[in-house]
Amino acid sequence: MNQKKIGMAFSREFIGNDPLGHIGVKKPVYHRFLELCTKRDWDAYILTRKTYKGAGIFEGSWKFPPEGDESAIWINRRDFKILAWDKWAAYREIGHYMPQTLLVEDEKEIPVVVDQIKTDRVVLKPFNGLKGLGIFIGPKNEAKNFKFTPKYKRYIAQEFVDTSSGISGIVSGMHDLRVVIINGEVVWCHVREPVGGSLLANAAQGGNLTEVDYRKVPRFVKDIVENISKEFYKKYDNPVYSLDFGVGKNGVPKIFEINDQIGFPKWEMKNRDNFLNFLVKNMADKLA
Repeated sequence: MNQKKIGMAFSREFIGNDPLGHIGVKKPVYHRFLELCTKRDWDAYILTRKTYKGAGIFEGSWKFPPEGDESAIWINRRDFKILAWDKWAAYREIGHYMPQTLLVEDEKEIPVVVDQIKTDRVVLKPFNGLKGLGIFIGPKNEAKNFKFTPKYKRYIAQEFVDTSSGISGIVSGMHDLRVVIINGEVVWCHVREPVGGSLLANAAQGGNLTEVDYRKVPRFVKDIVENISKEFYKKYDNPVYSLDFGVGKNGVPKIFEINDQIGFPKWEMKNRDNFLNFLVKNMADKLA
């Protein structure tokens, strides 16, 4: 039987002699994940997309521990990655669970588009952005003067969800609740809170992250998670992803986005190995 090979590909190029040197405090968790993979007798590699040549070929790799083509199997298929990457596509797929969203293809359209948003505040974000970059949150009159960040060519406009009332038993104020789903099951959950008067809860923007016991999450959120996870499991061949929620003052949960690029838990988090073991099982099922 041919030895199975799995690879963890990063977007940045490798510098120095440590391909995981950029990970920081979560580095032991990545090591743990790779150890779990090797226990399956898989050859595990660390890769960079900077050297991807297409057809499943990378120019060089790091084998763990240190010493494909069209048939390549990916954890998340291309169509699912596009769905998560394109916020407008995500709205067309699961818009009934999301805030009112409109496409802005040119910044000249902003004044007309924001007038159609029902809330006094409006959110403008790149349709394919990450880490909270290039986002505007504020009054409509200020939004009308917003200029696209040069890196991003299209934006979406969304109604503002005021999450300042929090979620009972979980968080008391503004928040972003992330529910991580692998093999159709919730394996990890955490809440992110903005700091210093910011409205952005992204970790990259300084947001505080706290692990959450999923049993405490309200049933009205769990119902949405169950509906979407069943649909995505069948439609997109068991993807690995998160759903980011905010609960408004009216008690209605809204999904802010689908995320297929999930940061690993910190070493000390209770559901660290739960997350990693489900991820390994997801890979095992696809390699079977």
